[in-house]
Amino acid sequence: MRKVAFIFLFSIGLIAFPAGVVSQTDFGYLEEKEPLFFVDHAAFREPTGEKFRLEVYYQIFTKALTFVKEGDKFKASYEVQVFLSNKINKQVTGTSMEEDYVVESYERTRSPSDFLINQLTLPLYSGRYKLRVKLIDRNSGSVFEQEKDFKIPSRKKKKILFSDIQFIRQLSDSTGKSRFNKRGKEAIPSVSRSYGDSEPTLFFYYEIYGGPQKPRSFLLSYVVDHLTQAFLYQETTTVILGPKPYFIFDSLSLEEFPSGYYSLKVTLLEKGKEKARMERSFQIDWSFLNQLKNEYIKAIEQLRYVASEEEMKKLKEAPEEEHLQSWLEFWKSKDPTPNTPENELKDDEYRRLKYVNLNFALSTKEGWETDMGMVYMIYGHPDEVEKHPFDRDVRAFQRWYYYKKNLVFLFVDRGDGEYELQPPYDGRPAYYRKRY
Repeated sequence: MRKVAFIFLFSIGLIAFPAGVVSQTDFGYLEEKEPLFFVDHAAFREPTGEKFRLEVYYQIFTKALTFVKEGDKFKASYEVQVFLSNKINKQVTGTSMEEDYVVESYERTRSPSDFLINQLTLPLYSGRYKLRVKLIDRNSGSVFEQEKDFKIPSRKKKKILFSDIQFIRQLSDSTGKSRFNKRGKEAIPSVSRSYGDSEPTLFFYYEIYGGPQKPRSFLLSYVVDHLTQAFLYQETTTVILGPKPYFIFDSLSLEEFPSGYYSLKVTLLEKGKEKARMERSFQIDWSFLNQLKNEYIKAIEQLRYVASEEEMKKLKEAPEEEHLQSWLEFWKSKDPTPNTPENELKDDEYRRLKYVNLNFALSTKEGWETDMGMVYMIYGHPDEVEKHPFDRDVRAFQRWYYYKKNLVFLFVDRGDGEYELQPPYDGRPAYYRKRY
């Protein structure tokens, strides 16, 4: 029987935050533009022998590729190269794939939502590895690269092991020879591990090895933590494990989860004692429908850098049944190109919001609420960042330069990891303010 618990924790002290979110991170952790090439992987033990099967998944957005018109269609050609190096940085294996990708219209070649997903497979022994995946656009010569470090555990006897978790964007009964066939199902990987309105359910697959010779009952626990907010989800179920591998397809509904970054922790317990454990991260993208259900007032507060007080007041006072319509009307009024499907201002606003929440978040506030986040939301990416983290007799500080706007912002560490904006708060030197 499965037991579920949703816990919203209102005491920040009850949440254990990872080191990366207790102070503002170094600037430049992510590019501001949305990535167009994602890579993920999962390793599963082979039925016999000592090797594991490493599955390398990749997702390519069509905007990353150059298309050539052929007849009434458009064709891109690309190559994906996979390199595996050991802990002393010596390449141990690799593979590659060349493929054409054909679409029916020019609009699809530029669509921000059009992509392809594929995978490559390699055999590997236990150990620590660096995975490097290179995408080569054969029409333009453009190159995209992704690197990941990972570990494949030792196949120790008398020890229960988890495989990796494969995050899945779509799970269905397989009716043919799908390249994503897994245990008789088609499991299309969620390479970016991003979920949202179009994917409200987190599907995942993993395996358990090394159970007892005589089958026994174990408790399987799922814990989902939000990395920066007071939110926790718990779920437990009972499984019977024996000597044969145990294959698990499972899912979690994300409809009540706020947007943000999460960790999924899977623990196997017997009589209260931990037998195996693994942890993997995923994210829920911001969307109005998500915040409409969970964080409507917060979504309005995040508009402080683009909306007037009167506009925010109107949104807050809208009846619940009119939240969606009010929100759509607000962004329609801000659309710089109302005759196109895109709303560039909205897209840019939430691209910046995503950036600041990952780069400038603190244990006590999200990135958009900090001084650094405020400046970034208003002015975007600086032309130059001058860092002074270890100067003697001076607290750590940074200067952000916006040369085209003639602005310079000074941030000083308060002593607790939060950088505070110093005057002049508009970023303009006194002589500049006098002249203009």
